[in-house]
Amino acid sequence: MIHRMIVVTALFAVCLCAAQSQESSKERIEAFARLPDWSGLWQFDVVADELDGQQLGAAGLRRAKAYAVALHPSYTPAWQPKIDQLEKARDAAIAADPNNPPSRGRCGAPPPFPATMLPGYSEWRVTPEETTLIGTIGSVRHIYTDGRSHPPKEELWPTNQGDSIGHWEGDTLVADTIAVKQPLIVSYAEPVTTVGPLSNEFHAVERIRMVNHDEMQIQLTADDPVALAKPITVTITWNRVKDLNRMDENEDSGACDPTVDRNPTVNGRFQTIVKPAPATPTEPTGR
Repeated sequence: MIHRMIVVTALFAVCLCAAQSQESSKERIEAFARLPDWSGLWQFDVVADELDGQQLGAAGLRRAKAYAVALHPSYTPAWQPKIDQLEKARDAAIAADPNNPPSRGRCGAPPPFPATMLPGYSEWRVTPEETTLIGTIGSVRHIYTDGRSHPPKEELWPTNQGDSIGHWEGDTLVADTIAVKQPLIVSYAEPVTTVGPLSNEFHAVERIRMVNHDEMQIQLTADDPVALAKPITVTITWNRVKDLNRMDENEDSGACDPTVDRNPTVNGRFQTIVKPAPATPTEPTGR
């Protein structure tokens, strides 16, 4: 009798677990169904009409100038001298060697947050728990939407992409980012528009939504009470990538190597290799 009760209890537990699993699966399917479809590849609209040789087209140049105006910063009186000193040093370096200007980035490092105004393709991975932004030029960013908050200030550790948490307002993802390591906002324009460096009090809020099948908008508001006299607000537009017949921009082991990288940084200066490096044979040539 006792053995029979044990068997019945075990069967009941198995049935209960199966029912809970089915219910959980159903809820998860419904959670995915509520999320927008951001599948495919996207790119910054400035480079959408990029010409051969990585030159911006006419439409891209117009967009770049508009972004430059929107991104123009107003620094605080305490921070402005720091920017002036950096620009003075940069101008002197350019005057010393105008053909090879100093690089603003770190060779081989992934682009910093927000990395939404740079060339390259980006892909969204949207789940109920988080949205992941993967860039082909080396950046991976996690925006957690599982209800968590930022870590306490004493536990924050600045990283390249910062600490991002978010929530959904309909089909709009609202992302809040802090703890960005050496924050800098860069827009791919001619010339490149750079805001910063900024302080460790940098804070950004983005409202991200797909306005139609081929266009996405990211409304970025960046504030920094130490460095910025007023917040920077800009609406970034992304276009869906339909034609992949262009240079591969994935980061590889040849980054920063002037023999294989088209735009290496050598001794801290940005270089452009006009003549492509010889192709490496994929098979032995014999003798």
